[in-house]
Amino acid sequence: MKLDRVKEYEAFQYEDGRFTKVIVPVSTEFGITIAINNKPFVTIASSGDNLQEMAIGFLVAEGIVRKKDEIQAIEINKETLTANVILAETDDVVERMFSIRSIVSGCGGYNKLESTRNLQPCTVNPEIIIKIGKQFYQTSDLHKQTHGVHSAGLYDTGGKQLAFYDEIGRHSAIDKVVGYALLHDIPLNNTLVFSTGRISSEIVYKAVASGFSVIATKGSPTSLAIELTNTCNVILIAKLRINRFCVFNTNINLESIFGVGVK
Repeated sequence: MKLDRVKEYEAFQYEDGRFTKVIVPVSTEFGITIAINNKPFVTIASSGDNLQEMAIGFLVAEGIVRKKDEIQAIEINKETLTANVILAETDDVVERMFSIRSIVSGCGGYNKLESTRNLQPCTVNPEIIIKIGKQFYQTSDLHKQTHGVHSAGLYDTGGKQLAFYDEIGRHSAIDKVVGYALLHDIPLNNTLVFSTGRISSEIVYKAVASGFSVIATKGSPTSLAIELTNTCNVILIAKLRINRFCVFNTNINLESIFGVGVK
């Protein structure tokens, strides 16, 4: 069974002092349950496609899965809207599965147990950031059609796009690129992740758990996100425009990361 990504609805559009009936394409939303070893773990908002990547990426970004060989099988049931991930029940995996978690606003969950991982940021030419930004925000045909999805893209430091996904929530879109990286043996420590929407603390937790050290958006960060990026060495790039962006890290050597210092 294929899940439709777009549904059309009648609506009334106000323009030039009058209403007219129109047909509006709208992004579909499904509640997808991610199960671990046949036990429901969490239900998240999803567009309903690429469920394998989303489920794996979610578990990696939550700190539950760390290695590809911990995954024994993935069972997708589109009738019950379930993605069942069979994990090896080692002591380490079981301990991670029972970590304290909280569901937060913004379509995702995060692990309240802060990772002690201190990332080592990759180096990148700032002009590459600008170049990717121009491409990234023109990539999604679904967004152009519906204006109802978030997107995430995975890029190497030369600006090559490695993966791109749309999703109902920006958290799930990032989960998909993380899942893609694990499935295709792509090391995340030398990649850049671009996202639509604001960068909040949950996104930074995903970066730390997953291992990518650069996150960029044309949106704004939250205060906690800024504090966490400085603690964990995640490079936070926000307010990305056609010819500029802001870096919200105060404890890094800009010249060592971007090749350009402060004048």
